[in-house]
Amino acid sequence: MADRFTHDVIISGAGLVGLSLAIACAQAGLKVALIEQQSRVPFDPDAHQFSPRVSAINLASERLLTNLGVWQRLPAERLSAYDSMQVWDGLGQGRIDFDAHAIQQPQLGHIIENPALIEALWQRVHELTDIELCWPDRIRDWQQNSEQVEVHSEDGRTLIAQSLVASEGKNSPLRQQAEIATWQWPYHHTAIVTTVKHELAHQRRAQQVFLPTGPLAFLPLRNATSHQSHSSIVWSVKTDQLAGLLDLSHDGFARALEQAFEHRLGRIEQLSERHAFALSAQQAKTYFKHRVVILGDSAHTIHPLAGLGANLGFLDAATLAETWQRARQQGMDLGDSFVLRRFQRQRQGHNLAVAGVMESLKRLFDSQALLPVLLRNGGLRALNASPLAKRPLILGALGQIGPELPQLCR
Repeated sequence: MADRFTHDVIISGAGLVGLSLAIACAQAGLKVALIEQQSRVPFDPDAHQFSPRVSAINLASERLLTNLGVWQRLPAERLSAYDSMQVWDGLGQGRIDFDAHAIQQPQLGHIIENPALIEALWQRVHELTDIELCWPDRIRDWQQNSEQVEVHSEDGRTLIAQSLVASEGKNSPLRQQAEIATWQWPYHHTAIVTTVKHELAHQRRAQQVFLPTGPLAFLPLRNATSHQSHSSIVWSVKTDQLAGLLDLSHDGFARALEQAFEHRLGRIEQLSERHAFALSAQQAKTYFKHRVVILGDSAHTIHPLAGLGANLGFLDAATLAETWQRARQQGMDLGDSFVLRRFQRQRQGHNLAVAGVMESLKRLFDSQALLPVLLRNGGLRALNASPLAKRPLILGALGQIGPELPQLCR
């Protein structure tokens, strides 16, 4: 590294994706500055309460986290594996079932509370001497030229590197300052998220029903005292119907859940506060501008109906780290457009394709007209009857079909 640089790369944002990228870069021999403005809240694995924010982690992401030395740090009692999944149409009899045993895998994935995952990532970060933590801190101003990026933080730091990464979430200030344009469109849906206890065991099965109001998912949870009686729910409803559900008492909301979910898990009890998140899609038109590169939610957001958002971000992080590792081995400038274009070429097409599939599914199940309802129910039944046709869908959900996986995800 040239003497004028303080670091190889600077990363703004220490969420799931930013932390993963920092670890992957450090393991590849790069010197990293990681800037995060939010104070860290430690996670207590012995707590009886569940966090309302969870992620569905597929096989590719699990392998990435294992190769980063993170998966091994997750508390086993908070890892909720699911080995089957069932999706059905609330307006008909069509359904599709997925089973891990059909593809010789022990599970389809894991539901993990985001704070547990963040804690494990932070533990690994603190072990790596090539990561300088600028925390709590934030970028005050920055500028770039043909040779470097210079960042000044509110805490008085001056950082100089070959590239600057925005991993700041959907409303990334750095992406906006870099004038990276996006495509955006509203879903006119809001996701209600909470934790529930149910009378019947979830049997390690993730379940989702497509209702006229939007998809309702039950994601299985477990901890040391509850193995199959708790679930995290994500209920996407049309925004004009949101107030009616949020105004319900805990008991009233639980009764509405029971009815919407066709009483498949018996009596339901709401355990935590309801949180509401407006849903919209966003896709960046380019993943870099000169020496600034974006990834994760800063580059793309999709509907949560398939639970793929975090996994796409992890793939971004693994691909960017390996792109930079290859560039360093070849003696190339990490912020060179040729290098960053290679990363964009590997990830943007895949992310756009997934976004297209999610948009198509949402629109297909949005319709309540008779013909679309008949067609989609018939299609679900036909697909469910063909193990050969279902196999690519299962492998795709596991992250095993698509672009060539980075070595870190294998």
